[in-house]
Amino acid sequence: MTDPSEGAEYHVTIDPDTLELEVELVLFGAFVTDGMVLTVPSWVPGDYDFEPYGRDVFAVENADPEDGVQVVRDGWNGYKVFGASDKVHLRYRASAYEPDLGDAMGLVDSNYAVLMGTRYLFCPDYVGPCSVQYGQLPPKWTIHHPSGATPEGDQRWAYPSFEILLDTPVLFGDLTIKEKTIRGVPFYFAFVDQGVGFNERVDAFVDQLSVAVEAIHDVFGLFPFTDYTFVLSLNPQADWGLEHLTSNMSGLGPDVFVDDDKFANGIRVCAHELFHAWNVRRLRPAPLGQLRKHLTSGSFTDGLWMAEGFTRYYEYLISTRANAYTPDQFFSAVLGYFTHLSQQPAYSRVAVADSSLATYLNHAKYPGRVNNSIDYYDKGMLIAFAVDGFLRRSDPQKSLDDAFRGFYETYFIGEGGDDQVPADYVGYTTDQVVAYFNAYHPGLGDHIGAWVNDPAGLDTPQDMTALGLTPVWQDTHHLGIFFLDDGAPTIYGVADNMPAAVGLAPGDVIDAVNGYAYSPAALAWAASNASPVTLTVTRGHRVIDFTMTPQRARKIVGLEWTGSEDQAKLISKWLGADFTPASGETFPVDFYENFHGIEAMV
Repeated sequence: MTDPSEGAEYHVTIDPDTLELEVELVLFGAFVTDGMVLTVPSWVPGDYDFEPYGRDVFAVENADPEDGVQVVRDGWNGYKVFGASDKVHLRYRASAYEPDLGDAMGLVDSNYAVLMGTRYLFCPDYVGPCSVQYGQLPPKWTIHHPSGATPEGDQRWAYPSFEILLDTPVLFGDLTIKEKTIRGVPFYFAFVDQGVGFNERVDAFVDQLSVAVEAIHDVFGLFPFTDYTFVLSLNPQADWGLEHLTSNMSGLGPDVFVDDDKFANGIRVCAHELFHAWNVRRLRPAPLGQLRKHLTSGSFTDGLWMAEGFTRYYEYLISTRANAYTPDQFFSAVLGYFTHLSQQPAYSRVAVADSSLATYLNHAKYPGRVNNSIDYYDKGMLIAFAVDGFLRRSDPQKSLDDAFRGFYETYFIGEGGDDQVPADYVGYTTDQVVAYFNAYHPGLGDHIGAWVNDPAGLDTPQDMTALGLTPVWQDTHHLGIFFLDDGAPTIYGVADNMPAAVGLAPGDVIDAVNGYAYSPAALAWAASNASPVTLTVTRGHRVIDFTMTPQRARKIVGLEWTGSEDQAKLISKWLGADFTPASGETFPVDFYENFHGIEAMV
């Protein structure tokens, strides 16, 4: 029951000329005491980085100077309030244009705004009910507010907790919103900006994304919200991809409506973030169920391999079921994740549970990570694929869809969850995952436990073979030099157990290959042959030569169909797509996308 004697009230005014917010905050209740701490979150769930969100807050002051309350900065993101008792009235401003962090903080643009609680000071000792009233809006601007709060009139909403306020992006501006009712629930596709081809293809995009929405619904058998909003931007600076309780913020890029590959990628990104409405925003690994208690300290869990990795698996599976990808692209992507993960020395050294616990250290890419950190998204995805394939091959009545729906029902709905996270909810443990899957299919949970708690262990090529997709191998050589995305010739990483470990360092820029000007083709050719290779690199103000001899290796260059008609039918049912390959047909394996970046090795 809400205690009317305590609360937090915000009054927020948007200034699209200065791209700032004016915020007034009234706190009242017994928690308001002399020396109380106010702060903004140090991290935002789903974005596992500690960030200086408080740097944009400025001019924090007492709004009632006659009462003698003083505010002084305290620590990284916080302030201390002296002289307050039972009630305090403060005001401040906040710079609010930061596209890179827009999905975590919101932002104020000259033409629109997206606001959430990240820029609102709060008291860690009070994270209960609060309200926000928005001031006068610019001409032609309207408000779109996702579900999760109660409207109280006069542009005011009441939230059951600060966590829900933090988890609810509110949109303002002259917005373009497409609305569709899907399985009885309203969905809003809110575009804060547009791009070339928008008018011609936006409806097709919404229609195909709606098919993906239906496919996700069918995995769980329900929608856990009363409405849902996709907050979408085409701005190339909006590197967005973050889930919220009844919405998500996704950056589609400026070419989403003029490039078919980007169009499909946009469907996949949105599918990933929507899947999180079940998996991570509601069903959570322990102790993420108690986020409200960890907003300034971080929440450390070993379970992100399921929370994020299973979601990554389903982003591809759902996109295939929505016809954004073909079956051969699906299998190529899965194999690509195995290839890119397993070629890193860290794969044989680091357990995915450990990688999850270290997320505040490894979530962002950094030099040297190929030797000492793996991406729990990637291994979690491969675990999900292995589980799904095994179940479907073992019993036509079983699948990861069925198992995961049951897990959701047991460890979220069974804990008292509905559309909100219960106040006493802690989340599931890896031991509970193991026990559940052992009960679902004897021995399966033990395999999952080994994949999670030990390094390496997966054999995705064998999983493909068991489905009738036999890998086609080719002999080659490699050096062990990694590049990130299109960053070549700048070296991103050097495998410490491969030939390139002769003193080459991340950040070195390759100028020449065997005395001739660098080109990607020249390096790839030299690295794939047996002869010694000399690389000339620039390191700061020095030019250095390094010589190494490529190491023998094998790589998969295709998947040959050697399966039966029954196996083809299994795959068709699994992917929700027609799959009728000819015997001996070989599929390419060059399709691979990863929105965390592609770590390519030569």
